[in-house]
Amino acid sequence: MEYVNCPLSENARRSPDQFALISQERSWTYRECDAMVHSIAVYLKNLGVQENQRVAFVANTSISTVCLFFALFRLKAIACPLSIRIPETQLPKNLEQLNAHLFLNTESLPLSTSPPTQAYSIHLDQLATFLFTSGSSGTPKIVCHSFGNHYYNAMGAILPLQLEPSSRWLLSLPLFHVSGIGILFRSFIRGAAVVLGDNFNSISHVSLVPTQLYRMLNEIDQSLKCILLGGAPIPPSLLHEAKAAGLPIYTTYGMTEMGSIITLPFGKVLPFRNVKIEKDQEIWVGGKTLFKGYWNGSVVVKADIDGWFPTKDLGRWAEGELEVIGRKDRQFISAGENIQPEEIERALCSLPRIRQATVLPLADEEFGQRPIAFIQDETGNYTLETLREALNTRLPRFMHPVHIFPYPAQMGLKPSLAALEQHLVQVLASSAKNRE
Repeated sequence: MEYVNCPLSENARRSPDQFALISQERSWTYRECDAMVHSIAVYLKNLGVQENQRVAFVANTSISTVCLFFALFRLKAIACPLSIRIPETQLPKNLEQLNAHLFLNTESLPLSTSPPTQAYSIHLDQLATFLFTSGSSGTPKIVCHSFGNHYYNAMGAILPLQLEPSSRWLLSLPLFHVSGIGILFRSFIRGAAVVLGDNFNSISHVSLVPTQLYRMLNEIDQSLKCILLGGAPIPPSLLHEAKAAGLPIYTTYGMTEMGSIITLPFGKVLPFRNVKIEKDQEIWVGGKTLFKGYWNGSVVVKADIDGWFPTKDLGRWAEGELEVIGRKDRQFISAGENIQPEEIERALCSLPRIRQATVLPLADEEFGQRPIAFIQDETGNYTLETLREALNTRLPRFMHPVHIFPYPAQMGLKPSLAALEQHLVQVLASSAKNRE
């Protein structure tokens, strides 16, 4: 049975006065954080929380939430973080899906700094988190990770990302996503500090999705060591701007089921991950970061095949590096031609001032399906005609969108395909009604 020391407990012993958490108001050392985690663990134990019980909570970005994760790990209970954007009407359904034993208000947790009398070790195989996927291409699933899945994902990324005990990583991604949890594991295992809030001063590392980088491009200090960029397709124009500004961009390919990062720039597969490409070009992944399965309400259902998980992503090897082409389940046929929406999206985002694009199929009597596109156009000057003309040198005509639409408001950092499909139905229905 393989155990590791709790990272907060270990660093409280090795470097007790090193900062672990930093906010705009104050900072907390590893000794203080270890004590706060201990106080929450005692509180939970008194509430009757036991091994393998599922404890749900709305995961705001606060010191209480950070400490709660590691208190649950110490008790061998399962952290089930929920989105801060979850409607109250949706909460009972989520708790029922989880079959949660307890729902906690993180604001009521005790944060005592009285030092614990013991060090804590954690079994790598114990179930640690149940995470709802974003559901960007369908119904959200509940992904089940062991502590070891998170631990090895972090261990394989620390060295390539130049993470040091002196580093400070901004907690810029939510703690109900695997990427936010990954920031905690990488930083605490290395003995570095996690920075709360939105202050870009005096940080060395930050994780962003492309939309965040667009919004913050002019705020980011060039002294950063690492900007981890992923979570959505990255427009070439954004990469060009960022690199021209001298920013240290690390593009990633990853997924919830693999505990976050799989590859870093230029498709380099990180340690503790395995990647292969099947004959149909689907990417399969495995290794120590591969999740345990999906939760069906009563048991964890394994989703791998002999240790390999089919991602539904399509890819190829280019000089030993992984190149992701697109999603297998997004491909559609138009007039007998296979169309990969991501190829059209990349072409659209290569055009000047188009920041984001999502392509969907539209039913067509003659062609079967035709591509349409939602675009974020900074100029507001693109028409369908000028867009198609600009694409002439980039795509064959059958791949040109036949309609373009602006993104609806409140789409979040990562547009949901299901939400866009629903919005498209509404737009088309409204358009048809106006023509009557």
